[in-house]
Amino acid sequence: MGDLPEQQRHAGTFGSIRALPDSPCPIEASWMRSGSPTTRCNLHSSTVDGFAWTMVWDCTRSSFEWHYDIDEIVVVLEGSVRVTDSQGVTHTLAVGDVGYFPQGTSWFWEVDDYVRKVAFCRNEVPRGVRLPMRIVRRLVREFHGANPIRAIARIAGECWRRVVGVSRTTATVMLMGIPL
Repeated sequence: MGDLPEQQRHAGTFGSIRALPDSPCPIEASWMRSGSPTTRCNLHSSTVDGFAWTMVWDCTRSSFEWHYDIDEIVVVLEGSVRVTDSQGVTHTLAVGDVGYFPQGTSWFWEVDDYVRKVAFCRNEVPRGVRLPMRIVRRLVREFHGANPIRAIARIAGECWRRVVGVSRTTATVMLMGIPL
């Protein structure tokens, strides 16, 4: 998903939400409870790092368990679905409704006829990768049309102040007190 050509990453991705998905996207067989649905999906876009993406998905009459290993926000475009959480609370999502399914949860889906949704999916960024990713993004933003040396100096100064918690004046006063 993070394998988009460089040109496309900077150009954006556009398409009609009315276009029907056309790639087979079968539900895990052990999750099925009833029916033999036709499920299709199309990837619309993804972030450069591959941690988030958007897709259109549809499904015909069926019922199944869905176990979320990602965060997913859905907007129903056509049809409807009933979703029930592990506590037995049921919600009906119809055209225009939005639902959020957190990573690590399981939901029972009941599609009476047909449902088509756009899904905004997100993998959690591993804790040890968050800071380096933020730094890289910041460097990319700063270098875009800027003097690289000045950008690095500014970012390094900001990082130092955040890590150490001292200002330039405080650091200067501290250095002046060190005997040579």
